[in-house]
Amino acid sequence: MIKKMIYAIVLFSLLTNCAKDKGTPIYDDPKDFQKILSTYIWQPIHVNEGSENQLVNYKPDDCEMDNSYLFLFQDESNEMRLDKGAKSCTAQEGMFELGIFKGKNTNGFTFNKEKATIKFSDSDPYSSYLVAFEGNRLIITSQNNNPTANYIPIKYYFKGVKK
Repeated sequence: MIKKMIYAIVLFSLLTNCAKDKGTPIYDDPKDFQKILSTYIWQPIHVNEGSENQLVNYKPDDCEMDNSYLFLFQDESNEMRLDKGAKSCTAQEGMFELGIFKGKNTNGFTFNKEKATIKFSDSDPYSSYLVAFEGNRLIITSQNNNPTANYIPIKYYFKGVKK
């Protein structure tokens, strides 16, 4: 009887320790991040991850759904490119497009390998974007390290499509 209980406890602990937490992406080598980011064309997706997260999960506007994004890593400068789809965003739509690209089709950025963050060239000094992967999904979370700012981070979701 005791032997069966010990086996049950060991089996239970193995099963619970091996389960993956879907909400916390596992970070690999940041060099892999650069390779993954540059291998795919990224398209925005809608995510329904529970009603408690709806405030932080960005919902792309219709005009953004046919956009695609491409990351280019080069020795001297990195660049994110926007390939606009058929629908154009107005001034009140496309917050990701307007916030990152500000009317342009490209924006330079730096990539912090230790923190796995992106900082766009024309963003304020306190803002950056955390990069994470969950399967073939890219999750970019906006961050603001300004201690005086009342800021809610926003998560942008993309699916990767092979070039």
